[in-house]
Amino acid sequence: MESSSSWFIAIVSFCIIFLIRAIFSTRTTTKTTVTLPPGPPHIPILTTLSWLRKSFSSQLEPFLKTLHTKYGPIITLRIGSRPAIFIADHSIAHHALIQNSSVFSDRPKALPTGKINTSNQHNISSASYGPTWRTLRRNLASEMLHPSKIKSFSEIRNWVLETLINRLKSASGSESSDSVT
Repeated sequence: MESSSSWFIAIVSFCIIFLIRAIFSTRTTTKTTVTLPPGPPHIPILTTLSWLRKSFSSQLEPFLKTLHTKYGPIITLRIGSRPAIFIADHSIAHHALIQNSSVFSDRPKALPTGKINTSNQHNISSASYGPTWRTLRRNLASEMLHPSKIKSFSEIRNWVLETLINRLKSASGSESSDSVT
């Protein structure tokens, strides 16, 4: 009986420490970061739990429309530990993404576990905007996406396509090509 009560006390203590740390870490980070556009209030754990209940495919767009009418054309939502900024006006989006593209083209720093998956952000899909990303993009465009290279990979693409079609046929249990193509 005593061991179960000590486990209970340890778990409750851990949860309280985690809550206090989460509350104080959000307060200190909001003071040192750049001022973000308005958005709904963020309560560290409750907001994250409310995001888990939402179906992003069907409920996100109406939710964003109501927030845009309340807070304006630019809003900030905290999804997990990171802020996400949504822009509803075409002219503001054009100004941000076309005219000031270099300012807004960077990616957030990877979490420590994400650095393992992304080779410390040294691949084309996760590198920060800068010399590394430009070099990777130039190599991708000249070595992989150039028309002459695309033609040289056509046999491999056809082989992969045939393999995919054969697997789809076997998975569907049908041998007729009309049902797959």
